[in-house]
Amino acid sequence: MTSSDKKDEKKNTKDGTRVFKKMCLDGKISTYIGTREFVDHVGHIDPIAAVLLIHEMDWFTENKEYKVYAEITATFRYGRDDLDVLGINFKKDLYTDAMQVYPVKGVASCTTKIQGKLLKKLGSERAFPFTFDLPAGIPSSVTLQPVKNDTSSKPCGVEYCLKTYVAKDMHEPPDRKQVVDLLIKKITHAPDTQAPQPYIESAKNFMMSPNPLHVEARLDKERYIHGEPIYVHITMGNQSTRAVKKLRLSVKQVANICLFSNAIYKCTVASVEHDLNVQPSQTIAQTFSIRPLLEDNRDKRGLALDGQIKSEDTNLASSTIALPIANREALGIVVKYIVKIELFVSMGGELKLELPFTLSHPIPEHYEEDMEPPPQPTDANADNINLELDETGAYNNTLLSAQADHDDPLIDLEAAPLHDGGANSSTATNY
Repeated sequence: MTSSDKKDEKKNTKDGTRVFKKMCLDGKISTYIGTREFVDHVGHIDPIAAVLLIHEMDWFTENKEYKVYAEITATFRYGRDDLDVLGINFKKDLYTDAMQVYPVKGVASCTTKIQGKLLKKLGSERAFPFTFDLPAGIPSSVTLQPVKNDTSSKPCGVEYCLKTYVAKDMHEPPDRKQVVDLLIKKITHAPDTQAPQPYIESAKNFMMSPNPLHVEARLDKERYIHGEPIYVHITMGNQSTRAVKKLRLSVKQVANICLFSNAIYKCTVASVEHDLNVQPSQTIAQTFSIRPLLEDNRDKRGLALDGQIKSEDTNLASSTIALPIANREALGIVVKYIVKIELFVSMGGELKLELPFTLSHPIPEHYEEDMEPPPQPTDANADNINLELDETGAYNNTLLSAQADHDDPLIDLEAAPLHDGGANSSTATNY
């Protein structure tokens, strides 16, 4: 076999559907989830589809009073953990929902292909799918940027947590060793249809000048993807007696904290200046570009970012796109962006204009396929689905059990046979 054939074979083994798995500390249950990002399409929100795997079925048979519950919570954290005193937590639950997963009430059905694949591979005797259907108008995941290199506590912002736990009652505080916490995040994909181009025109009169300075400005489109340059088309008709000397172009992030009272924070995330020389009775039409990036704003505390899971990299917070009927207080943090145009003229005059736009994510290419309902299960294709750990390292059940609060390993469907050594297994099983 040639080296190129080996590379192709290695590449093919890595092609597959990746899922996340996390086991509780005592090894009784594990939770599998296909993605830790669920998408808000404004009109509807993707369901949170996961699978519960019970490792110690005999224990549940002997202790029938214990059940397994799942809970999804959106929390607005507005203070540091180390400031919590006298039982006062600086956080507020904006949304919560819970259900009983085991024993199954009624018929447990798969809503996505990933659930179907996991159920066939893990076995329907011990694996139980569950799904949360979220209502429209709940907040998106937003993190407020902390001080650089500050890792002492969780950052402020809105975060989501999917929790599965063993308890006798849904409202009973569970044993921490029997809890699986998975941080997930909600992101917004703006509609594919573009809104009308942002456009504004303005005129300003100056003292001792019989005619005004007239300016028209527009963006090349209304919706931008993170990292895209923004093109601003400006037309100036200078009928005044003053010359336009300089143009300042900036992108401002406006974050509205809608918790107890409306507090608005503005932060400049990009800024450029251009020297001009537009004399009286002169007209120009010119296009300028600007690109807002998080890399240029790492040192700005309080800047709104898209929700982070652990130490993963992120980007500027996406624009909040909500239905008009949405409760603003339930949205937590409302983010919007504007392009600000400032024209400076001789003798101290200036003209300012603002153009709003939307900053969002593109829809992934594989998104629609992953969210399709699963096909009817057949024995013919059940063996073609396998799990494998990603290149982060070999899978070890003991490692998962010991570090259940820290590691959420990435595993790969369609790679190698699945084995379950239990929570106390010390053999490294390469999925």
